[in-house]
Amino acid sequence: MAGVTLAGVAASKKLSAITAGSDSRPNIIVIVMDTLSARHMSLHGYPRPTTPNMDAFAERSTVYNNHYSCGNFTTTGTASMLTGMLPWKHRAINYGGLVLPEFAHCNPFSLLGSEYQRFGFAQNAWADHLLGQYPRDIDRFLSPLAYSLTAENPALGLFDNDRAISSIAVNDFLLSMDGQENRPAASSVFGYLNRSRIFRQTAAQVSAEYPRGVPELMGGAPFLNEEVYDGVYAELLQLASQPKPYFAYIHLFSPHDPYNPRHDYRKLFNDDFAPPVKPVHPFSYGFTEEYVATRRVLYDRLIAQVDDEFGRLVSRLDEESVLDNSYLILTSDHGELFERGFLGHGAHFMYESVLRIPLLVHSPGQTKREDVHSLTSNIDLLPTLLSFAGRDPAPELDGRILPGFGGETDDDRPIISLIARENSAFAPVEKAVFSMRRRSHKLIVYLNYEMPGRNFELYNLESDPEELNDLSSKDVKTASAMKDEFFAYLNEANKRYSRK
Repeated sequence: MAGVTLAGVAASKKLSAITAGSDSRPNIIVIVMDTLSARHMSLHGYPRPTTPNMDAFAERSTVYNNHYSCGNFTTTGTASMLTGMLPWKHRAINYGGLVLPEFAHCNPFSLLGSEYQRFGFAQNAWADHLLGQYPRDIDRFLSPLAYSLTAENPALGLFDNDRAISSIAVNDFLLSMDGQENRPAASSVFGYLNRSRIFRQTAAQVSAEYPRGVPELMGGAPFLNEEVYDGVYAELLQLASQPKPYFAYIHLFSPHDPYNPRHDYRKLFNDDFAPPVKPVHPFSYGFTEEYVATRRVLYDRLIAQVDDEFGRLVSRLDEESVLDNSYLILTSDHGELFERGFLGHGAHFMYESVLRIPLLVHSPGQTKREDVHSLTSNIDLLPTLLSFAGRDPAPELDGRILPGFGGETDDDRPIISLIARENSAFAPVEKAVFSMRRRSHKLIVYLNYEMPGRNFELYNLESDPEELNDLSSKDVKTASAMKDEFFAYLNEANKRYSRK
C-alpha cells in the first residue's frame, strides 16, 4: 500500500484515509480546545445545552468524568500534558515559560519518533513556545497565525534555529499589546503598529456576522473558527494520504477569551439559569455578579459555536473514513472560572471550573460509550499515547496509562495541580497555590500568601460539588492528614532546588 499514488484517482481521499497506517500502527489525533471547562459542558451535566455534538461523540468514545489539568493557565497545563510530568518537575510554571531543557525530550513528537509523520499546530502562542523546544521532531509545524485573517508574519523566522525563541521574541515582545504584567514596556509601540496593520487587513470582515468583533489570538490576530476547522480538516486529509501513520497535535484557541461568538449564536441561552452565588474571594477582581453572568453567557455561546465546528469536523472525517484507523482525542489545557468576584483563569484560583477539563478518547472503530469515573490527570495522556503506538513510557514520566486503555484504577491516587507564576522556575516552589484531590476531598493550599485564617480550604466534592462549605476547620482530621501528605510531596519535589 505504501506505493499507492493519488493522482487521477476519483476516490483518492477515502482510499488514502483507509490505507494510511496500514502497517497496523494507529494514527493519533489530539485536539486541544483552549480554556474549555468540563463544568460548562452539557456532556458533564451543565444545564445549558452547550455541547450536543460532543455529547454525540461521547456515545462512541471513552469519557473521563473526573479529569484534571495540572495548572490553571496554558503554559503549565499544556506542559504537563505534553511532558507527562507534574509542574514542579518540568518547571514551565511562569507565564509563557518553557520546560527545563533536560526534560524537553519528553514529548509525544520526540518519543513517537520518525516512524510517525508528526504535525504540530498551536494557535495559542504560549503553547507554540512549548512546541518550539523540539521543532526538529515535528515534520510539519504551522505558525500560530496559520488560518488567521492576517498574513503570516515573516518575523517568525527571525531565529530559524530556535523556534521557541522566535515565537517568544515576536509574539511576546515585538507584537504584543495585551497588557500582561510580564510584557516589556517598549513592546507597546510595535504592538500598536501591529494592531493597526491587523485592523486595516480585517476591517471589511468585521460586519454584522460578528457584532462583538471576530475572535482574536494573543497579540490581536483575528481568525474565524470555521476557517480554522476547515484548515485542520485539510491538514488531516493530507496526513491520511501519507504511507506511514501520523501523530497530529492541534491546539485551538477558542473558546478562550475574547468570547466573540458569531451572530447566529447570540440568542442562545437567554434563560433564567442562575448558578449559586458564592462568597467573594480575597483575591477577587471585584466583578459584580451581573457582569460575570453576562460574560458567562458569551462564553457558553462560544462553546456552542466551537461544538458545532467540532461536530462538522468529525462528520467530515467519518465521511472520508479517517477515523477507521485513528484515535481521536478531545481535551483542554485548563478551564474557565465565573464565580467569587472573578472571571477567567491564571490567577490564584484553584476551583473546579478552572481545573476540571474534558477528556474523550475515540478508539479506531469504536461504536459504544465507556465511562471512567476514577480520578485522572492530564499527565496521563502522554504515557497513554505512547501505549497506543506500542511504545514503553519514558522512565521520567509521572503520568500513568489511563484506565480503560490498560492502566489500573487507583482510588487512592492524589491529583495535584498548582499555579506558581510568581515563583522562579529555578528555585524551590515557595509561593504558589495548590490543589490536591484525593477521593471525594479536595485541599487547596495558599503557600506564603497573606490569607489570615484562610491558608487552607477543604471541600467534600461528593456532597458539595460547588465548593461552598469549607471544611478545613470542621473536619480537622481529614484536613491534617491531607496537609501532611501534600507537604511531604512538596518537600520531596523541592529537594533538588534547596538552597545550600
